[in-house]
Amino acid sequence: MTARLYPALLAVLLGSVIALALAVPYVAVQYRRRGTVRGGPTLLALGSVISLMAVVSYTLLPLPPVGPGFCANGGAGVQLRPGRFVTDVVGRGVGGPSALLRNVALRQLVFNVVLFVPLGMFLRHLSHRGVVLTTLAGLAVSVLVETTQLTGDWFAYPCAYRVFDVDDLLANTTGALLGALTAPVLRLVPGQQLRDPGVPRPVTARRRLLGMAVDGVLGVVAGLVLGSVYTAVVLVTGTTVAPRVDTLVQTLAVAVVPALVLLGVLWSTHRTPGEMVVRLRPREPVGAVRAFVRWLLGIGGLLLLAGPAVGLTPVTVLLVVASVVVVVRSPGHRGAAYAAVGWELLDDRAPPAGRPDD
Repeated sequence: MTARLYPALLAVLLGSVIALALAVPYVAVQYRRRGTVRGGPTLLALGSVISLMAVVSYTLLPLPPVGPGFCANGGAGVQLRPGRFVTDVVGRGVGGPSALLRNVALRQLVFNVVLFVPLGMFLRHLSHRGVVLTTLAGLAVSVLVETTQLTGDWFAYPCAYRVFDVDDLLANTTGALLGALTAPVLRLVPGQQLRDPGVPRPVTARRRLLGMAVDGVLGVVAGLVLGSVYTAVVLVTGTTVAPRVDTLVQTLAVAVVPALVLLGVLWSTHRTPGEMVVRLRPREPVGAVRAFVRWLLGIGGLLLLAGPAVGLTPVTVLLVVASVVVVVRSPGHRGAAYAAVGWELLDDRAPPAGRPDD
């Protein structure tokens, strides 16, 4: 059970991490393609990533340690005789339901088919291709997997640690075919209907909070990247940095520089990256001083407070919670920063003030 459960848990974990890494561009694309982000398409996108990670984790993991005799007899070997699975299944016993359930070869065959069924479903549904092209895509993925096994993870290992089996290609392709045939069931997932993406949408609390979350993610990721680069440079060069200087540079890299970049974006575009992603903008006119105050009371202040010189203090947490509550409760979901500078939030597809709505 553990051997089967571990790759599944790893697939969910890796799929979730990849989905989080792609969350910002995904939200941006959805707002421009659908005019909003809906739960159904998001679940389908997440499911497709997890199904692909399941294929990777179940066919390539666990990675074995290399020790004496690892490449004995040339490695795991190659099986090029189509249909050999029949001999293996029959040889392990097929005399009744209980024997079939204990038949390791049959279980492996069924598993190889089932593993590619979700992949075939998602490939056809999300790519809008036919059964034949989807099946061929499943075959291509299977060939890539088997070739990776044959080459020892593209020569990362001195030899193959899993068998290249032509029957696996047949089973995987069959699974992709079955998935392509059953893909229409995914049309039942709600929220997939496309509406005119150019029509303005209401400024909701969910949309506002999503934009704030995007700003937070971008700021934190930028800080982590800059901080990691600084740490790598110090380690590679062997530079000795005084503790106070190290804290100062870390603070600049992790908090101050990302916050100032966001301030520059706010000054030049009159909105934050998160507001661009969810297609929100302030009502004109927007002055530089008010933009600075809006930045300081919003994402800029949060990044500065959460910098390494300050840390994630109860004050920071309280400010985040208070910001969320105020956004939810305030008229138009402006939040404290917008209310302080007297700005109103609009959908960026709404016509400018004084211009008649087409």
